[in-house]
Amino acid sequence: MPIGTNDAIAKVGTQTSLETSGASIANNAVLAATTAYDISANANAPHVDAVLAVTFATAPTINTTIDLYAAEQNIDGTSDEQAPTATYKPKYIASFTVNAVTTAQYLNKFIRNVPRNAIYTLHNNGTGQAISAAWTLKFTPRTIGPSA
Repeated sequence: MPIGTNDAIAKVGTQTSLETSGASIANNAVLAATTAYDISANANAPHVDAVLAVTFATAPTINTTIDLYAAEQNIDGTSDEQAPTATYKPKYIASFTVNAVTTAQYLNKFIRNVPRNAIYTLHNNGTGQAISAAWTLKFTPRTIGPSA
């Protein structure tokens, strides 16, 4: 059956880099990406494909995770939500499961309903190893809309 006019279709926007060369993240530590993600700058698409690219100098423990948290920006005028720390992580977004390899790992997650404007923080959650410097985090906006 062909897609007709005004049928719902998936729409994908342009990928945005939140971090292009992140510093090393010790085991059980957190580090924020340098750039906020604002859906208003991305066609107000409420969903994203998140891609995290990481390497480890020593293989991490298989099936452990790197967790993604958000700190919303401008939630009360220009006041921001408190940033996550190693012991305070109020807004969980997703987890990326790692493999026990030292080669580059490209980890992908589809995330629904991201906060409208937020800084994203990674938590190296019990991998047993530091994430090497130069990791990247990218979001590609996605939504559903009518066909043309």
